[in-house]
Amino acid sequence: MASAETASESYHSTLPLTPCDSENERSSEAAPMAGRKRSASEMEEPKRAPKSTRNGPETIEPEATPDFTLECPARPRTAKQLANDDLYIETDAPSLAPHLTIDFAVRPGKKWSELSRFKNAKFNNPVVVIYTSGQVVYVNRRFPIPESPPSDATEDERLQYDQENFWVGLISEFRAESPDKVYVKVYWLYWPDELPEGRQPYHGKRELVLSNHVDIIDASTIATHAEISFWDENDDSNKNVLQERYWRQTYDLKKAARDPRNALSKLRKFCTCGKYDNPNVEMYQCHKPQVGCGLWNHQECLIKALEERAWNQFLTGTLTHEREEDQTLSQKVGGLIKPLVELAGGSKDDKAQPAAEARKGGKRAKQSAKGQKPWFGKLKANIETVDGNVFNATVTQLVPTPASAIANGKGGNRFEPKEWRMKLNCLRCGESLN
Repeated sequence: MASAETASESYHSTLPLTPCDSENERSSEAAPMAGRKRSASEMEEPKRAPKSTRNGPETIEPEATPDFTLECPARPRTAKQLANDDLYIETDAPSLAPHLTIDFAVRPGKKWSELSRFKNAKFNNPVVVIYTSGQVVYVNRRFPIPESPPSDATEDERLQYDQENFWVGLISEFRAESPDKVYVKVYWLYWPDELPEGRQPYHGKRELVLSNHVDIIDASTIATHAEISFWDENDDSNKNVLQERYWRQTYDLKKAARDPRNALSKLRKFCTCGKYDNPNVEMYQCHKPQVGCGLWNHQECLIKALEERAWNQFLTGTLTHEREEDQTLSQKVGGLIKPLVELAGGSKDDKAQPAAEARKGGKRAKQSAKGQKPWFGKLKANIETVDGNVFNATVTQLVPTPASAIANGKGGNRFEPKEWRMKLNCLRCGESLN
């Protein structure tokens, strides 16, 4: 017989931990998901002796058993089908993303609905650990658990270990029939490589994606708490410190069922290219007082603009320094009244020329058949950060200009690479990023 959660259910009041704010707390409403991506039955663990107190269950030491199957999202059913099936159907959403509602169905429904509900679970072995709804945890995906990386392991090695041995879940609630049989309803956070569409170019190494994929696991499979922070992309203060792992994007199974391309939530777009922010790649903000436009510029886009501008100058034999190496204050003041050096493309100010101008000349700006830029192997731009906010942009010339190569002839002196100091400008307003 099908059951649906329409009325509030009581959390167990005898657990000697933090109970719900009231004896009767209405469960949140969520949305559907299909199939169980991760099953606690994949892991085996030695049976532990039940442990209880006079006041009720205290320590959760469950076994991993396939007691429940979950359908998420729950497929539509007729009233007749519901009447003939032992289902528990609920609408819920992860607490960190209440808009990601989903319907899911648990079988056997009667057994699940009759379990005592808890907000907390207390483990006493080997030390006292308390897990609470709303917390993010690592879940063992292997048993026995492989040995942890050595203390001197690199960040990449620790990350690889976590990805290979743990899933990451957001605790929704605990349900138990006894201290020996305790279950956890979780919402999975995906490693980007686990997504059906795979890792996207903007995903950072330490990034996770929160989903509304509901699952029921055995509480004994919880490994430890996970330090997960939310990254608010609309906060330009640069004061947010991301923890060991972070998330900013969500994955909606309801949308995935209709069109997988829309399952991932939309992110903020940056730069003139309109692409996203990869936290492992630098971006530079235009924030000159009263002048800067506030645009965040991708490092790779800035480098491309530098190389395009230098390539245009290189072809005409005018590639040279665009800025002084170490200007004194008097030099900087003098520079304000000194005629600006005319850059290739006809610009007489220090603003960057639009990419379209740099590409004038037809074949010169076309990429090679292999997709390489025409300056590949000839010019290479680089941006270094000095003292936190001052950016040192250079272009290294790796080959002689066409004119000098002809003048020197084949028997000329060997060319030594040259490094040119370049101006680094916002790609939208052209103001200096220094």
